[in-house]
Amino acid sequence: MAGLPSKGRRRTQMWMIQGTDARQVAFSKRRSGLFKKASELCTLCAVETALVVFSPGGKAFSFGQPGVDTSMNRLAYCGKPDFAAIRRAEAKQEAILRQLNKEYSDLLKKVEAEKIRGEQLEQMRLESQSQGQSLVDRPINELNPEELLTLKSMMEELKEKLRKRMQELSVEPAASTPMSTEESNASPGGSTKGDSSADPHDHDVLHEH
Repeated sequence: MAGLPSKGRRRTQMWMIQGTDARQVAFSKRRSGLFKKASELCTLCAVETALVVFSPGGKAFSFGQPGVDTSMNRLAYCGKPDFAAIRRAEAKQEAILRQLNKEYSDLLKKVEAEKIRGEQLEQMRLESQSQGQSLVDRPINELNPEELLTLKSMMEELKEKLRKRMQELSVEPAASTPMSTEESNASPGGSTKGDSSADPHDHDVLHEH
């Protein structure tokens, strides 16, 4: 025999319970179930919970984990900006920004001063060359501070060039090989061993006499 078709789970129609006593009974039952579900949620998910419900008679009932006051205090301060900390952070950032701006301004001034000084030195060098008078030929006591700095730079550059040239000369091979001791002691006329270059007939002539 075929079974009857299931009607499925039917939804319970929700509306306010008529009668004060009936509502109070339903509230007591549902409240206990609600608090039990909240406790299970805290245990399973390790969360904090705070529930506050008022009975039809106006009496308050609460449940909290770890406590209602703790959870409510956290809710009160959650997301609330700390204006004092914000002001302190802004003041610190402004101080750092002012210091960086000052350092940047000082660097710009130094760069500009060095640029002007370089242009002045270059102008002085060109003027000195155009007049045909080198700083090296002028007396030291007649040079101003800028000219002394220019002369110092020229001397340092010349010193570096001399050092490099001396290193190059020190590694170059010798132009010629020195003579050996035997060749330097040899006579211009030939070998010095004995008197073999003399005429052999001289001995015979002396013997006959």
